[in-house]
Amino acid sequence: MKVKFHTLGCRLNFFETDGIYSVLKEKGFSLVNTNESADYIVVNTCTVTNKADVKNRNIIRNAIRSNPGAKVYVTGCYAETDKEILLNIPGVYGVFGNSEKSSLPYKILSDYEGREIQNQKPNNRFSYSDVLPEGHTRAYLKIQDGCNRKCSYCKIPSARGQGVSRDYNDVLDQVRYLQDNGVGEIQLTGVNLGWYRLENGEKGFLNLLEDVLKILEYSRLRLSSIEPPDVSHGLVDLMSHPRFCKFLHVPIQSGSRDVLKDMRRTYHPDSFRKRIELVKEKIPNIFLGTDVIVGFPTETETHLQETKDLISELGFAKLHVFPYSVRKGTSAESFGDPIPGDEKKRRVWDLIHFGSNLHTKYAETTIGKNFEGILEEDGRIVTDNYLKGRLKEKKLYETMIRGQFLDIKPVVYFPSKEKEGEFQFELCLQ
Repeated sequence: MKVKFHTLGCRLNFFETDGIYSVLKEKGFSLVNTNESADYIVVNTCTVTNKADVKNRNIIRNAIRSNPGAKVYVTGCYAETDKEILLNIPGVYGVFGNSEKSSLPYKILSDYEGREIQNQKPNNRFSYSDVLPEGHTRAYLKIQDGCNRKCSYCKIPSARGQGVSRDYNDVLDQVRYLQDNGVGEIQLTGVNLGWYRLENGEKGFLNLLEDVLKILEYSRLRLSSIEPPDVSHGLVDLMSHPRFCKFLHVPIQSGSRDVLKDMRRTYHPDSFRKRIELVKEKIPNIFLGTDVIVGFPTETETHLQETKDLISELGFAKLHVFPYSVRKGTSAESFGDPIPGDEKKRRVWDLIHFGSNLHTKYAETTIGKNFEGILEEDGRIVTDNYLKGRLKEKKLYETMIRGQFLDIKPVVYFPSKEKEGEFQFELCLQ
């Protein structure tokens, strides 16, 4: 049987897609190529913005139209918060929210075999195990889910629920499994990684990182994203480990004290600055990424400039820019949506171009230096500090294996006006 996946949104969704497929693959299912027809289609959705909701619906309708006869299942955050909307789309065979996601592959197997097939593992948000990456070389490992924060604009707590943590020893077992299977990079994912708790309720994120690093001999470790209050001396000390990627993604959302207060973020620009300065002091040349929301109801041009000034001052190299959209049930809904769509779009493009210039500025500092890269399936290379590109000598690909480590140095950078550019690498020969 053939199955096709459309995965939107965060790295957490990509891990869970890999988990769903790992169950189906054991029963003989195979992935189809982009243009092939499928027997089953799974759309793993995101609901971070209104634009994401529209994209979800378009992908679902296109999947139904281009795969007549296929059974289309929808899961993910949008399926959790707006199940009835999705059930009303003609052609959708089933809708499973995040709380039911781990049971989805067994529903598909039950439909295929014409008999009830039960999941023998606990039906919870961490029931995926022994999940190897599918279609990509670097593995995601989900260690946490849900969020207890109360940011005024955010719908994710209603989509993912309250914070929960994966069993400590289970995480370590999964790290061993991935490393033993030759996975070069393990990226820890979660809605709020730094919130990770031990079984007794105490904070355990740094303890977990320390024990993961003790295991790593071959694989390297990357964090998907971490909240500003969790960037601490303890974390920075651990990041000096040679198997810890020199990369950190810390969402700022805004550089304005007033806007951050209205967003109900739990920090202010000065505290954010001090934490990032600590990182840069201890880990020179680290790649810094961040998320920014533009067009929040109380944001002015002055606030936007404060955001740009702080991001530039701290040397961020990658920006994920989101236009604000009203999410039902959030406290920011009471602010309305006073900033016109065209003005939001202008601010978004302003930040995107601003971010591409910052990436170019960072890229120029890396030319000629040595880095450790992993060869991706399509011949691309990703370094530990998140430089992306290809080898100058294309013929060398023929003698190399996907997923292997390479010692490389960037020699040319090709900038882009609308996104991060790409590098050309040379091998560092001994």
